[in-house]
Amino acid sequence: MKIVILGAGRRGMLLARHLIQEKKDVVLIETDPKRASEAQSKLDCMVVSGSGTDREKLEEASLVNADAFVAVSDSDEVNLVACGIVEAMYPHVTTVAAIRNLTYTGKDGLPETVLGIDFIVNPEAEASRSIFEIIERGIFSDIITFSKTDLILYNIYVNEKSKFGGKDVQTLRNMIKAEFVITAINRNEEGIVPSGNTVILPGDTISLVAGEKDIEIIFKLLGREKLKPNKIVIVGGSKITRFLLKNFSPSKRKNIVLVEQDETVCQTFAQLFPEILVIKSDITDELIFEEEHLDTFNLMIALTDNDELNIITASYAKRNGVDRTIALIKNNNNYVRLARHLDIDSVISVSQATVDSLLRYLRGANVSSVHSLFNGRFEIFEYMITDQMEIAGKQLRDINMRNKGIIAGITSADGTTIVPNGNYCLQKDDVLLICAGRESLAYIQELFN
Repeated sequence: MKIVILGAGRRGMLLARHLIQEKKDVVLIETDPKRASEAQSKLDCMVVSGSGTDREKLEEASLVNADAFVAVSDSDEVNLVACGIVEAMYPHVTTVAAIRNLTYTGKDGLPETVLGIDFIVNPEAEASRSIFEIIERGIFSDIITFSKTDLILYNIYVNEKSKFGGKDVQTLRNMIKAEFVITAINRNEEGIVPSGNTVILPGDTISLVAGEKDIEIIFKLLGREKLKPNKIVIVGGSKITRFLLKNFSPSKRKNIVLVEQDETVCQTFAQLFPEILVIKSDITDELIFEEEHLDTFNLMIALTDNDELNIITASYAKRNGVDRTIALIKNNNNYVRLARHLDIDSVISVSQATVDSLLRYLRGANVSSVHSLFNGRFEIFEYMITDQMEIAGKQLRDINMRNKGIIAGITSADGTTIVPNGNYCLQKDDVLLICAGRESLAYIQELFN
């Protein structure tokens, strides 16, 4: 599969890195010569220096042989025009564009198509959706939800006091009266596909898939209770804040406070969302926590455009009595690892949320959602079985995954969720959650296609 990516910024580089690890043929187009040079030195792919709206540069990138064109430059206009040109010149190429401006996407969401572009992704909308799902599921930890199954993936850090530490996966399965699958382990920045004999160590981060009832049992064992916040404070009146507030009903917005230091932004949000309380103040003011009694809130969400401020704010709030905190990372994904060690409950990376959405459109019609784990080392995707597939009608024990991946859960056509065993027979319209290391994805996809 050949994919041409326009833009060597954060999103373009992250997407290219994931695809290169999968052994895909990747070409990058970048206008800025400095960025193009940096991309060439860091990535094992062809880099074309020039404009994505230049037909000659598109020809140089061999679009005629490409399967997909993904426009993630910093300019919505360039992304739109470039995809429009590709659509006209190479109609066989799937076009995907990242578009931020509501003027193009519409205030009520994304249109079905613009200029014939096949798929449009709004980075702010994707990030806000991730945050809303975390809130709705009780803010246990970083979570991932899927579009066609009620199963949920939870990323859990195992500390020295955790009851998971020092036990192998099979022992945990026998010990805990709940249905779950540990799909991946991150240990010292290395990824592990676990077997029943794999021992969980303090310092590991595990990805665990379960239903809501089962996860409550697991987290209760770990000493964490589900929290549905009834008092929320949001710091920063950003675009993501606007998208997030739209997800809440007017009655729930009555329990939300927005702290923003720009008076014009305050006025805008007060007009758009009259149910919320808007406070014009700087969150770094040492008196605001005391004067506004912020320590009485269940949840603080830091959504400013400043990564460092978001991390500091969320960490400080947690240490000063706020039950749960969420921090947004927009500019530097290296902060994601740092934030996890500062007692912040959930960290949302805009770049990663965007790239996951882009990957979904590159996986084919049978894949309904895609999520990266542990800085892209693993991927978990939602896959629907059709009656044309060779694996339909086979038992799981007869599908040789060579320890390269795990089927973490199955949802049948009637909506029943199943933690699978080897005797399960795959049926038409079954939805599988499959987790695999990035370098093994090509094998797994070929196995299931």
